[in-house]
Amino acid sequence: MTSGRIALISTTPKAVPPAAAAVGAAMPEATVWNLIDDRLLADATAEGGVTPSLGERMDRLIDLAVAGGADGVLLTCSQFGGRARIRDPRRDGVAVLAADDPLFAEVAAAAPETVVVVASLASSAADSTARLGAYLTEAGAGAELVTVVAEDAAKTDDPALVTRELTEAVAAVGVPYDLIVLAQYSLAPAAEALAERFGTPVLDGPSAAARRLAQSLETRA
Repeated sequence: MTSGRIALISTTPKAVPPAAAAVGAAMPEATVWNLIDDRLLADATAEGGVTPSLGERMDRLIDLAVAGGADGVLLTCSQFGGRARIRDPRRDGVAVLAADDPLFAEVAAAAPETVVVVASLASSAADSTARLGAYLTEAGAGAELVTVVAEDAAKTDDPALVTRELTEAVAAVGVPYDLIVLAQYSLAPAAEALAERFGTPVLDGPSAAARRLAQSLETRA
């Protein structure tokens, strides 16, 4: 079954289009259900992180999605990924995924020697590189991580301009690499163009998560 209802829980509207597009590509017959609390991320920033009360706000959104008949749930904000990891799959009855866990699993499975982690924000680059590095270490999959920040890509919503800025940033990498990882959901539309330009596999969070959700629905069928 790949025709179920997929709930996307987001903290910013910008995460919705790439996540919805990835679900549509992996599960063309699925219905996307968007749940957005556009103050969660701002409140977490103001509080210096995800406080217990903010975590509970995310929990309530997940509960709403599960109770509302979602066949799979994806949290598109990496800062709240911990709320997905503490769920009880047996109680929920459906997969509840953190934003980047499927992506990191695919990186580990690829067993690369050197990974270029691409972001448009320095904070996202640092956070994603640290979390990916920790995941790979725990999985026993050692890889060198090279971080690239294309700051001008954050200044435009034009997909073509974003792709151009990311391409220029990756082209400046001075060491051999065998995998490119896009650190932000908003950069996912550039994945195909980057793969064609550099002849290197490119992984992004929305696509990896959509593939995992499709697998979970097939398992339930």
